Amino acid sequence: MEYLSNKSSVARMDKNLGKISPFELKNRLIEMADESVKKMAHVMLNAGRGNPNWIATEAREAFFALGGFGIEECRRVMDMPEGIAGIPQKTGIAQRFEEYLKKHEGNAGTDLLKRTYNYMLMEHAADPDELVHEWTESIVGDQYPMPDRILKYTEILVQDYLNQEMCNGQPPQGKFDLFATEGGTAGMCYVFDSLEENFLLHKGDSVALMVPIFTPYIEIPELTRYDYDVLNIPANTLNEEGLHTWQYKVEDINKLRDTKYKALFIVNPSNPPSYQLSKECVDALKDVVTRWNPNLMIITDDVYGTFVPGFRSLMADLPQNTICVYSFSKYFGATGWRLAVIALHEKNVFDRMIANLPRKRKSELAKR
Repeated sequence: MEYLSNKSSVARMDKNLGKISPFELKNRLIEMADESVKKMAHVMLNAGRGNPNWIATEAREAFFALGGFGIEECRRVMDMPEGIAGIPQKTGIAQRFEEYLKKHEGNAGTDLLKRTYNYMLMEHAADPDELVHEWTESIVGDQYPMPDRILKYTEILVQDYLNQEMCNGQPPQGKFDLFATEGGTAGMCYVFDSLEENFLLHKGDSVALMVPIFTPYIEIPELTRYDYDVLNIPANTLNEEGLHTWQYKVEDINKLRDTKYKALFIVNPSNPPSYQLSKECVDALKDVVTRWNPNLMIITDDVYGTFVPGFRSLMADLPQNTICVYSFSKYFGATGWRLAVIALHEKNVFDRMIANLPRKRKSELAKR
């Protein structure tokens, strides 16, 4: 490790390593390690790229325990030897659920189910039969979801989760409307399409990307159907030792004061550097929106936010201007389940701009 013994050497190494991605760096460091460190690397929890090499067990245990209850409920209604059962019935289902939890007390997953059930009853005055029926139909999958945007009690639970994890327990006043999606990538596609279909973005419009960024955010604006004029805002700040801090210069953020920039796309914490947006950068963005570009649409992808203690998303600090895309894939090791949500505050510039569209445009939206 002699190479790392002085600041100039560290700076040279940092410059060289800056040419490769963090994922390549991780692999190179593991290759350089001796055998004992390599063995440790095999158990390193890694959610950095693609599929995490671990899963969260408690949530899955509750999921499968709920599935057992769901099957029991269906067979209670009808149970044919050919493997056909009925569908869950709402009347009295909460009492049967409580009996199920008591019968299986101590089994994997039942404690989380019990705590969540009690939480919904105590904190949100949920109707017991309605709540358990929603859960049971969801796990059995026998009905198209209604409302199709997101189920009633699911939205309440996810709202509380986002308030805690994306807003550090201090959400803005009002509430967020949530839209369940088939993973974060689907959420991204829905956002791009929705902005276009609602005449909030048009082909050739000027948008900004805070880079480096998850590759699809670079590729989608270049598609022929969008062909946006893209401003890249680089995370190129250095500290006193000449090392990357992976933050953005205020002078670059201030370019967004120009109202020709309609939208800003950011991944926070960044991907791949994995750094949370600094307070200085957040304050600069708040100044841009408050004083210069009040209709700036901010799309923030916060999939890694749950790995940062005290994380605070732009959806908390600039709720009226921000669409948040959050995926459960990384934190719960559940990429295969395709679970994500889009959050939009009930008071937002998107609705306001749609309301101010020319009559012709609003007529087109009404027809659709």
